[in-house]
Amino acid sequence: MLSGCTSMMQKKDFDNFNGKLESGDFLGASELALDNAGYDQESGETHDLLWTLQAGATLNYSGDYELSTKLLDASEKMMKSEDTEGTVSETGELVGSMIGNDAMLDYEQAHYDGIMTNTIKAWNFLSQNDYQNARVELNRAEERQRRAAQHFADIIKERKAELEEEAGESGFLVKQTMESKATKNALSQAGIEYGQWKPYDGYVNPFTTYTYGLNLLLTGKSKSDFQKASDSFKRVYSMTGSKAVKADYELARSMARSNKKSKLKNQVWVIFENGKSTVKEEKRVDLPIFLLSDNVSYAGIAIPRLSQRGVAFSNITANGAKTETVADMDKIISAEFDQEFPYILAREITRVTLKTIAQKQVKDQNALLGDAFAVLQLATTGADIRSFSALPSQYQAVRVEAKNKKVQIKAGNFTLPVELSKDADKHIIYVKAVSPVIAPTVKVVNI
Repeated sequence: MLSGCTSMMQKKDFDNFNGKLESGDFLGASELALDNAGYDQESGETHDLLWTLQAGATLNYSGDYELSTKLLDASEKMMKSEDTEGTVSETGELVGSMIGNDAMLDYEQAHYDGIMTNTIKAWNFLSQNDYQNARVELNRAEERQRRAAQHFADIIKERKAELEEEAGESGFLVKQTMESKATKNALSQAGIEYGQWKPYDGYVNPFTTYTYGLNLLLTGKSKSDFQKASDSFKRVYSMTGSKAVKADYELARSMARSNKKSKLKNQVWVIFENGKSTVKEEKRVDLPIFLLSDNVSYAGIAIPRLSQRGVAFSNITANGAKTETVADMDKIISAEFDQEFPYILAREITRVTLKTIAQKQVKDQNALLGDAFAVLQLATTGADIRSFSALPSQYQAVRVEAKNKKVQIKAGNFTLPVELSKDADKHIIYVKAVSPVIAPTVKVVNI
């Protein structure tokens, strides 16, 4: 029963948090996330990985960069702990979840969670004009991206071994249910499809690689720095085809040849966080119970499916120049979910198989008690809908020149005049929009 409550509480907490984000109340969202993370002001400690991530991201949006970085540092430590968790502990968690549901398990970070943790920290440092620490974080993010292929190979191997162990003697029933046409039809009728999303090459997040190149371009001191920036932009352009990225690639390549920093004078980069990322929602599906037994009252599963929340605007303009997409977070999230979903489904079918066998055994002895067991099975069936929902749907960018130190941003019906510091040569305007009816927030980094 507690496992059923866990699923319901998750939904309530996420609905409240996402509601605050959708209204542009970043401070309120961060306070709610801190509360759910179990944040202790005196010690600075938290105990929930996902909510610590959510708090770190929303504090970045509200401009509290120091606390944001502190919490994201804590998130990294928890990620490392999760990655190195002992086999006995993992097995204990999984066995417990077979009685209930996946929501009972500790949150296991997605690959993009780690990438975005370092990327957001880098933007915290950039906003504080701490370019060296920004470079450190971006180097860490790039290292995470280099390990992506091995990460997914390891995950697939681990999941397969876990499921085989948990299914035990019921493995043939799990396999029969997984491969059944009736099961596939039930999933299709429920609108659940997977295997359609392809990741960016190498599971790279182009926004992270773009940020890596931008930091080097704006703060580089040598031709080597500008060459690395050029290589980063080139990679992003090869994945996205963005003209804005191509222009930055050509500028960085020119800098690598000449090292004339005057080429960067009065250049303004506009970064646009657009909309709200894809999230998970629960979908219940009734399985063909004849595959197990006729003498059962309930044999349903609850699994997560993706729900897109969409962009705020198709693009925005800076002095008339349109932003272009440099990274589609919905694509990144969906492609990674597609990798994980077969194992989520197999785990849920294993779980319902074991529960239904138990239900049948009870019902064969006592029909009334068997029906009560079926009610309990229904109550403990729930999907794990946890995800890093503070992220945007897209990252867009464009570069313009601003000789008069003024840039006019237009987003839908909103016109946002931006004054740039006359004491700086280069500038970043960071715009975030969560809804077409709420004015975007604007932050400026003068370099």
